[in-house]
Amino acid sequence: MNIWPGSALVLLVAAMLPVPATAQGRKTYCCIDEGGRQACSDVLPKQCYGRAYREINAQGVTIKRIDAPLTAEQRAAREADARKAREEEARRLEQDRKNRALLATYTSEQDIDVARDRAVADIQKSIKATQEKQAELAKQKQKLDAEAEFYKKSPMPPPLQAQIRDNDIEMKAHQAAIDDRHKEIEAVKARYENEKLRYRELTKKKTVGKTEPAASPPSGADARPR
Repeated sequence: MNIWPGSALVLLVAAMLPVPATAQGRKTYCCIDEGGRQACSDVLPKQCYGRAYREINAQGVTIKRIDAPLTAEQRAAREADARKAREEEARRLEQDRKNRALLATYTSEQDIDVARDRAVADIQKSIKATQEKQAELAKQKQKLDAEAEFYKKSPMPPPLQAQIRDNDIEMKAHQAAIDDRHKEIEAVKARYENEKLRYRELTKKKTVGKTEPAASPPSGADARPR
């Protein structure tokens, strides 16, 4: 077949023209179906529904990978992991806040001891006040018991019975309050002890890596190794 020079030039120019935009933008979607075979199409094949697949450009290069949708169990596990991570981050931030507050509140371990003793003293004042009320109730009980002696062989008047009952209830309530205050003292001591240990740890971290500068030899001294 004869090709005219002009025709050859047309063919050469056509070959050099850029690929149409529609061909350049063409994508192929491929996945491995449930039978283990690869399924591909210019639209997502039905075999790929609910499965992981790839997007391939016109040059045969994978440009995107899409994971398979998560199952209900996988979603629940992922949500649980995310919730746990959020909780751990919240705890970390809260601990950081407490650490900063601790360092801003105290300048030494002695400051912590002073704050502890002040807090304990306040609770002890409350205990003393309650004990004084308890002593008054004890005196009232003695009087009521003495009155009750007159009614060993006869019915006790209802007002006296009510007074004895109310006195007993109040004494038990005050004793419970005193016991609670003693427990509170132990809790306060434990809390301040934990703060002291934490303060010691934080201040120690701040000084890690800091070393004293080496002393310079005296002027005129022989610094040669011996």
